[in-house]
Amino acid sequence: MGWRGGVRRLAVVLAAVQSFALRPCLAAAPEDCGFTFAETAAEAGVRFVHDSGSRGGLHLPETMGAGVAWIDFDGDGWLDLYLVQSGPFPPDGGERSSDRLFRNLGPDGAGEFRFSPAGAGELARGYGQGVAAADVDGDRDIDLLVSRYGPTVLLRNDGAGRFAAAKPLPAAAPEGGAAEFPWGSSMALADADGDGDLDLHVSRYLDYDPDHGLDCRREGSESPPEVCDPSLFVGQHDRFYTNRGGGEFEDATSSAGLAGADGKGLGALFTDLNADGRPDLYVANDLTLNLLFGNRGDGTFEDLSLLSGAAVNRNGRPEAGMGLAVSDFDLDGDPDLAVTNFDVETNTLYRNAGPGPDLLFEDVSATAGFGQPSFNLLGFGIVAEDFDLDGALDVYVANGHIFASPRRDNTEHRQRNLLLRGRSGKAAGSFSEVRCAWTDEDPLVSRGAAIADYDNDGDGDLLVTANDGPARLWRNDTAGPAGATWLGLELRGRSPNTQAVGAVATLSGETGTPPARRWAIRGDSYQSSSGHRLRWAVPAADGRRQLDLRWPSGARTRIVDPPAGAYLVVEERP
Repeated sequence: MGWRGGVRRLAVVLAAVQSFALRPCLAAAPEDCGFTFAETAAEAGVRFVHDSGSRGGLHLPETMGAGVAWIDFDGDGWLDLYLVQSGPFPPDGGERSSDRLFRNLGPDGAGEFRFSPAGAGELARGYGQGVAAADVDGDRDIDLLVSRYGPTVLLRNDGAGRFAAAKPLPAAAPEGGAAEFPWGSSMALADADGDGDLDLHVSRYLDYDPDHGLDCRREGSESPPEVCDPSLFVGQHDRFYTNRGGGEFEDATSSAGLAGADGKGLGALFTDLNADGRPDLYVANDLTLNLLFGNRGDGTFEDLSLLSGAAVNRNGRPEAGMGLAVSDFDLDGDPDLAVTNFDVETNTLYRNAGPGPDLLFEDVSATAGFGQPSFNLLGFGIVAEDFDLDGALDVYVANGHIFASPRRDNTEHRQRNLLLRGRSGKAAGSFSEVRCAWTDEDPLVSRGAAIADYDNDGDGDLLVTANDGPARLWRNDTAGPAGATWLGLELRGRSPNTQAVGAVATLSGETGTPPARRWAIRGDSYQSSSGHRLRWAVPAADGRRQLDLRWPSGARTRIVDPPAGAYLVVEERP
């Protein structure tokens, strides 16, 4: 990496140009692994340590960690950080932990980036788990939804740098599977019913009573007590909420045909999986079938889990799913699904067998080189990004066990995180493990992972949370191929879907490489929310380029020869 110059954000519709002065910095020599990341949390001011609330009670919620969201909450063009806090457990009505918000101040006089704790109103309190960032009320200010061991809450952004007091979402009716101890995990948002605003799915984990009375020991009454296995508890029903406008949500789980979502939910995402213009829903469950619901287009969903092939692994067995990522890994134009799982099971890559209206997937984890590297690791957060700008999507997985003393050899509580390099050309859709010093040294019990370009230099940076550990901010300093550059996209849709969630963007060139497609989604990984901008690598000899957008409304926009080295701000026409 050489000296960094200015990065432009271009408003295509009005041809307006804004400039962001980025910090100059001298690069360290690239690591042998080919990916150079620098951990900058402390020096950048992101000082956050997660508290599981463990006080010796050996409770399962204390093992699950919490998530993170990248959010430009003040609208200044620099992505800020919202970090979810948990403990103490069990919540007893006393002093409750508060989440933290860090404002991205941009580069200082020396070109170094700084984050500062932000006073933005009373943030969510209680035993936090997940977070999703999206404009839910259509006012172009980004709001937050926070899941907890307790009711899920909404924090509305007032547009003046503050959030309103947390507002609980409505409780489910008893016949809809209401739980005495609601336990929300990952969340996803999309315009699921086609009325223009963003609806919400909340995956929920276990029906867990802190006073369950179980005494769990591995080797009889003389062995020490430990956290009980999740298999001893039943799962909770997930919840689906329709957006009624103005920050109001209504529980529509049953009427939408989602009452059967009663697995042990930990991951969730909305994506149009069969190119019919409607967002489908995929849920990762722990120990039970993963769920895939096809969107019928009338506000209801059809359970296609077993028919789709994405409910179980290639051996027909359900796994212990945690985190989710969706991307076109094999560059055939349709979105594939990646799931993190327990150790020994390996992570799973489901290849989309499209095109066509059917939702059909094939487990290619073994043949693609995706599964085997994770055999002794327990995966949670997962993100996909072309970290090295070589045209192939890479994968990063946050790992850490739930048991302090794992029950299998070669498996530790604190674990290295996993980096997979994506291959291009005829090998597109396959991976090889990369071992780097920065992924292997000083392992933690990692949980959430979210990606964003916080320094606006065109590559994906990482924030990774840890259970009972510090958040780590990994700045991407990887040097791409000679002459390669990048192209970024920030979509501005019509209100109320101002972030154009559900849009599809495709970049194609003249070099013969397959078009590269990106999907605008909200909520991904594990209990986390990555940045909203889309990015592509641009090869040195790409020739004329073309960017094609399909907006959630079905309208289309084509941009010929979009300038590289910039974030294009593209507005949907009225």
